[in-house]
Amino acid sequence: MIVRSAFMEGTVADADRAHFDQQLAGPVLEAIGTYPGLQAVKLRHLVQADTGSPPVYAVFDLYFADLAAMDAALATPTRQAVRARIADVMTLFRGRVYHQVFSQV
Repeated sequence: MIVRSAFMEGTVADADRAHFDQQLAGPVLEAIGTYPGLQAVKLRHLVQADTGSPPVYAVFDLYFADLAAMDAALATPTRQAVRARIADVMTLFRGRVYHQVFSQV
C-alpha cells in the first residue's frame, strides 16, 4: 500500500478557520475522493506538536494499492479538476502544501 500525504504547512486566519475546516472536511475531501484507483482518503488535523516542529495545519492521506496506481491517478484529468475545485478555499490558507509518498507496512 502507498500513502501520498499532502502536508499543509501554514495557517488560516481565526475569522476564516471554521469555514476553511468545513470546506476541507466536505467539498475538498469529496473532490479528492474522485481520484480513480483511490482506496481511501483521510484528513488529519494537528492537535499537538513538539516545540520547534513545522506548523502543519492539516494532512490529507491518499491510499493507493501501489505506485503505479498512484501515478496513473495523478496523470488523469481528475487531478486538474480537483485542483480547480479546491482553489477558492485555498486562498484562505497562508503557507505551503507539499507531498510525500510512504509505503504502509
